[in-house]
Amino acid sequence: MNIITENGKDYLETYIAKLDNTHIDAAELFLDLYTAVKTILKNKNAKNMTRDTIIQKNEYGYNLQAIINRFSGTYTSPSMMKNYLTNPALSLASCTFAEADVNAATSIGTTIHKILEEYYKLPANERSRDKLWVLEEQLIEDGQNKDKLDEYISGYITSGDYLGGDLDDTTLKCDTEHYGRTRIYIKELDYVLPLDTSYVVDRIDYRDDGIYIIDYKTGRPGPAAATFDGYLGSMLLYKWAIEQELGIKVKGAYLMCPGKKRKPYMELDMSLANQRSFIDTIEKFYKQFTRDAATRIYEYTDRGYFTTDEARAFKATMNDDNIQMAKIPVRVYVGEHDANILNTN
Repeated sequence: MNIITENGKDYLETYIAKLDNTHIDAAELFLDLYTAVKTILKNKNAKNMTRDTIIQKNEYGYNLQAIINRFSGTYTSPSMMKNYLTNPALSLASCTFAEADVNAATSIGTTIHKILEEYYKLPANERSRDKLWVLEEQLIEDGQNKDKLDEYISGYITSGDYLGGDLDDTTLKCDTEHYGRTRIYIKELDYVLPLDTSYVVDRIDYRDDGIYIIDYKTGRPGPAAATFDGYLGSMLLYKWAIEQELGIKVKGAYLMCPGKKRKPYMELDMSLANQRSFIDTIEKFYKQFTRDAATRIYEYTDRGYFTTDEARAFKATMNDDNIQMAKIPVRVYVGEHDANILNTN
């Protein structure tokens, strides 16, 4: 295990082994992750006279703990499942990439989500659409494209109601950014998911005829966004989790795409046939995920998002026929430098 300090930040230096063009071995990575976490906890407990067994969120070393947790084989999330089924090796390797600058599209999407979150946190009788412009002024970040934000907000204001007509926010009862983690039982199909699932639903609307789940999507989502190649699997997980948690059947699920030049809402097909099909996918994921967690061998598929320099470099290495049985150096962000907790003497 080797931890270095650069510009006041600590990084764990380790490696992932490329076995061939389609597999990596991450055993050494996880050994170093566990060793680093054990060292940090030992020194932290000695310093603070505590008996912590895991590193908590926002604590020094949590990024290491989070990778261990994410690939433990005991729980998953909709985004994790989707990324993993696309490219298991990239799903893992991307956790080791340096904190890259958030790209413009992701930054804009995050801000739009935050604006709508804060808007629907307002008391219903205070939700007038002009408040969206006020929230934009409050939440816009330096360097962000205001014209693009304006486009999304204007698109949302004119989007109407996914059920038809205009959506009256002043009477809408809803929850926003609804978080949970549970083992899901699908009563309708008498099936228990094999892993715990963590989830965040952008919005849950309580309407006269039932509840609806809404997921905001910026960028340019095409028709495939409403299929299993897009977000249908995630929305089915949300549906099952919310129905179990609230004891109320989800009436419908929609992607909300607020750009001016696209259909604002996409309805997702939550039929029993699609639910059964997705259960088959979950079983496939579970078998592969737990097997990989035991062996630490991960398949590389050449699919997925290679949007950063490190991701593209990883792809180039995996696709290079001249590189076989080789170490791929990686380093993992640990936290702001803390000599007391890092002291291994």
